[in-house]
Amino acid sequence: MQDNTDWTTIEDVRGTVENTYDRCQLRTKIELKSWSHHSENCHANGEYPLPFLNYVADMREVDYLEQVKANVLDCDDLGGKDKVIKYLLKRINR
Repeated sequence: MQDNTDWTTIEDVRGTVENTYDRCQLRTKIELKSWSHHSENCHANGEYPLPFLNYVADMREVDYLEQVKANVLDCDDLGGKDKVIKYLLKRINR
């Protein structure tokens, strides 16, 4: 992953997610899913995706919550949509 530039490649995104996802905690898994979704959309539109750190710097808990509620992010491997919503609401309301 290239975190010192304003963009990365879809191959770097996919490789980063594949190589790190299973070792991450819930919060980071949500961030990776969101970043991957954003990056795939950029790629489909002929644009370069943002590096992970740039992407998550602009995201808030409520942004992830909206994505989960809208079924943008698949939460099955995270314990299901309801569990992820409860987790994010707890973080928002602390």
